[in-house]
Amino acid sequence: MSYARKMDRVHLLPMELPSASSINASGNKGKCSFLRRLAFGFIILAALGLLYVPAYHSVQSPLLAQLHGWGYNTSRDVCTYIHPENKTTILSPSDLCTPPPFLLVVVCSAVANQKARSAVRNTWANKYNLDNSYNFTVRVAFLLGQSDNETLNNSVAEESEKFNDIIQERFLDTYNNLTLKSVMLLKWVSTNCEPTKYLMKTDDDMFINIPKLLEFLNARPQSNGTLIGCLICNAKPILDPRNKWYTPKYMYAEKAYPNYLSGTAYVMSLDVASKLYQEALKTPILHLEDVYITGVCAKRAKLRPVNHPGFSYVPRKADPCLLKSVITAHKVSPTNMYTTWSKVTDSNITCSMSNHSSEEKRVTLVRGRGNIGYYIVKKKPGSMCA
Repeated sequence: MSYARKMDRVHLLPMELPSASSINASGNKGKCSFLRRLAFGFIILAALGLLYVPAYHSVQSPLLAQLHGWGYNTSRDVCTYIHPENKTTILSPSDLCTPPPFLLVVVCSAVANQKARSAVRNTWANKYNLDNSYNFTVRVAFLLGQSDNETLNNSVAEESEKFNDIIQERFLDTYNNLTLKSVMLLKWVSTNCEPTKYLMKTDDDMFINIPKLLEFLNARPQSNGTLIGCLICNAKPILDPRNKWYTPKYMYAEKAYPNYLSGTAYVMSLDVASKLYQEALKTPILHLEDVYITGVCAKRAKLRPVNHPGFSYVPRKADPCLLKSVITAHKVSPTNMYTTWSKVTDSNITCSMSNHSSEEKRVTLVRGRGNIGYYIVKKKPGSMCA
């Protein structure tokens, strides 16, 4: 028999089949093994899911918690909004800087805050004192943006015609646009008031002790290089989207802000105003105007903000002797503005400066649970900002 035929017979021989019991046993083992592998796979997928969800939200958080008006993809190029080569002013006072004043005070005010502006005009910025007591060396103007309410805009135009002290620029006047307002201020002053010695930026809820401020500025050996106010040190960005001062990572990625001056009131010389303006044109916008102008831009321009104890963003006690000894008082309502003014100008009150020496201690400001402004105040006599 040939080899091929033998192989055919081999292939045709009956095969011995496994018993039914052995088939059932091996089948059960395979089924259990499959179920174990399936369960293990589900465990791995669940673990990967738990890792993926926080990682996804960590990457996506800037997009999920965007700042109103300044989304992740919104341009933060200052020139897009400021138009440095073009005139953007809607309303502008005539002859505000002719002749150039020693001190120009620009009060940042919201469009609707007519009562606050009126209180300022009738108290510390009253026309009689500006023209007579200060001998035309001090000028005061109000800086506004635009409202989406045309009735309010028309009211501002009438107010400007009556008082000739309003600068209005072409941007929507909102809280998160305060940086645009401050850069517009630097632009307007650099263009219209360059011979002026000093510029003060303040708000319409601030009481300003002009005589005390002039006393300080007149005592300085030179004006150049001045950047003074209430210095805030070692402040960290607030990462809680529910907080008024929330700063998303896509707007500011550093762990701490540069030292900066509280935006409630600060003073600079005109050479500093020009340097800050030029630096702002090259610096992406940060919506916190004081951090941006006197911190980020000042640092890039190699300017050093300096603390003065007469400046504070903490509300002052309604003590006439205290108010006479300081330069600024914060959170003063229109009604309280008149009360404060009457106390400061009361010639029958005599004061001892030593009674309020504690107010002039330096403070270090750090972030905490109870915020006054951005940060809580911890008084540390003699402590210095780094």
